[in-house]
Amino acid sequence: MIVSLQVRQFALFEDIQLDLHHGMTVFTGETGAGKSILVDALGAIFGARANVDWVRHGAEKAEVLAEIESSDLRLAALLDEQDIDSNEGIHIRRIITAEGRSRAWINGIPSSVGILKKIGFICFDLHGQHEHQTLLQAEFQQQIIDSRIAANIKDDVRKTYAVLAQVNQQLADLHGNRDDALEKEAWMREESERLLNLEIEDGLEEQLETISQASRHVEQVQQTALMALEVFDEQELAVRNLLGQIIHQVSAVAQHHPSLQEANELLLQMETLAGEITPYLQDAATTEIDAEVLQLTEDRLAALRAAKRRHKSDELGLLALLTSWENTLNALDTAAWDEDTMHLKQSECVHAYQQAALILHDARVSAASTLITNLRPFLDQLGLKNMQLQAAIIAQEDTSAWKADGLDNIEFLAAANIGEPFKSLADTASGGELSRLVLALKGCGVLENAPDTAIFDEVDVGIGGETGWCVGELLRNMGGERQVLVVSHLPQVAACAHHQIAIEKSIQNNRTRTELTVLSQTSRENEVARMLGGINEESLLHAQQMLQRGSAEVVTNK
Repeated sequence: MIVSLQVRQFALFEDIQLDLHHGMTVFTGETGAGKSILVDALGAIFGARANVDWVRHGAEKAEVLAEIESSDLRLAALLDEQDIDSNEGIHIRRIITAEGRSRAWINGIPSSVGILKKIGFICFDLHGQHEHQTLLQAEFQQQIIDSRIAANIKDDVRKTYAVLAQVNQQLADLHGNRDDALEKEAWMREESERLLNLEIEDGLEEQLETISQASRHVEQVQQTALMALEVFDEQELAVRNLLGQIIHQVSAVAQHHPSLQEANELLLQMETLAGEITPYLQDAATTEIDAEVLQLTEDRLAALRAAKRRHKSDELGLLALLTSWENTLNALDTAAWDEDTMHLKQSECVHAYQQAALILHDARVSAASTLITNLRPFLDQLGLKNMQLQAAIIAQEDTSAWKADGLDNIEFLAAANIGEPFKSLADTASGGELSRLVLALKGCGVLENAPDTAIFDEVDVGIGGETGWCVGELLRNMGGERQVLVVSHLPQVAACAHHQIAIEKSIQNNRTRTELTVLSQTSRENEVARMLGGINEESLLHAQQMLQRGSAEVVTNK
C-alpha cells in the first residue's frame, strides 16, 4: 500500500503531502479542483509516460515521491534483481523536467521507468473512466475465468503444449534438413568421393611437395652423387684413401703422445663413418625417374590444393567436412525411419495435450458458471438487474489455434434484458455498464494477485440513488482487504469511505493552486452536505445520516 505521497510543482499542486492508510479513502471536490491531477501523480510514480503539462507553469521540474509497503514476494524478487535493498521500506522518487525528460530513483538507486511500471503492475490497480475497455479484450476475459482454476490444471496444459511444440519443431527441422540435404545429396556424394580418393591426412601437402621436388631434381641428384663418389672413394687420391694413409702414420707413433692417441681414436671413428657414406651416394647415383609416380604425385598434390581452395580449409578441415557429409548422408538413409518414429511421438503428444486441454476446458465452463452466479448479486446491487451474462467457451479443432493456455476461444456475452439474444459486451453494454461490471468483478474477488492498492477514478459517473450506495458499500468492503483510493462526486460513495480528503482549488498571489485536506468527522459532514447541493441545516442533517449509514458494516455475497 501507499504509506505517504508528496507532490511538488505538479500541475496545480505546488507542494502537498499526504499520509495514506489502509481501507477506503475518498477524494472529493468541485469539478476542476484537481482530482484527476492526483490520479496523474499516482500514475507518474508507477511509470506512466511523462507529460510536460505535469510541470507547474514557471517551475523547472515536477517531483513526486511515495513510500510504499508490500509483502508481495514478486516485488521482493524484482527489487532483488535490481540489487535494491528494501529492508527499510520502499521509497520511489520521480522527476519530470519542463523539457519533458524524466528520471526515477528507488531507495536512492537510479531506476528506469520500465521498473516503475513493473512495480505498478504488482502494487497498483488503476480503475479509470476508460479501464472498462480492457474488459473487452479476449485475453482479459480469459484471465478472469482462469484465475478461478487450479494451477495444476493450467500447468498440465502448458507442459504438454511445450512438449508438443518441441516435437513439432523437431519434425519441421527434420523436413527442412532433409529437403536441403536432398538438394545437395548428389554433390555431397561426389565431393566426398573426390576427397576420399585423396587419402587426406594432416600435413599431406607438405609430404607430396617433398616427393615432387625430389622427382623434379633427379638428374642433379645423380650428378652430384657420382661426383661425390669419385672424389670420396674412386680417385687415386680419394678422401678415403688419404684418410687411411693418415691413420696408418698416426697410429704408428700414437703411443708416444696423449694428443696423438686422441687424434687416432677420432680418425678411426671418421673411417667408420666414411664407410657408411658410400652406399648412400651409390643409391642416389643410381636413382631413376618414375614418370608415372611423379605424375600421380603431382596430380594428387594439385587436387589437394584445389580442394583446399574450394572449401577454404586445411587438411583437418577437409576431414571434418567429410565426417559432416557422412553423417548427413547416413541421416538421409535413415530419415524415413526417424520420421515415422517422430510422427508416432507427435501423435502421443497431441493426445496428451488434448486430454489436458479438455480438462481445462471443462474447468473453465464450471468456473464461468460459478462466476456468473456469484456476480448476480453484485450486478443487481449496481443497477444491472436486467443484464444477463454468459461465457462462450469454444474448443478449437484447428491445431493452428492451439496455444500454451489451451484450445479454447473465450468471450463474455451479454443480453441487455431477459429474453433478448446474447451479443458481445461491446455490442451490448454501455461504458457506464461496463465500468460497473468491472467493479462487480473486482468486488467478487475474481482477479488473482490483486494489488495492495486500487484507485477508482469516477467509477460512479452516471449513477445515483441506491445504486450509488451499492457502489460505495462495495468499495468500502473492498477496503477491508486492500487500500482503496476513490475519486468521486457522489455523496453516497463519499459517505461509505473510511477516510475522506477534500481537494480544493484557490487563487493566491494571482496563481491557481490546489490543496488537499484530510477531513475530520465534522469536516466530512460539511463536505458531504456540499456534495448534496449546498451547506444548510437540512443538508447537514442528511449528511450526518448518510455518514452513519456509510460507516455501517456491509456484507456482500462472494
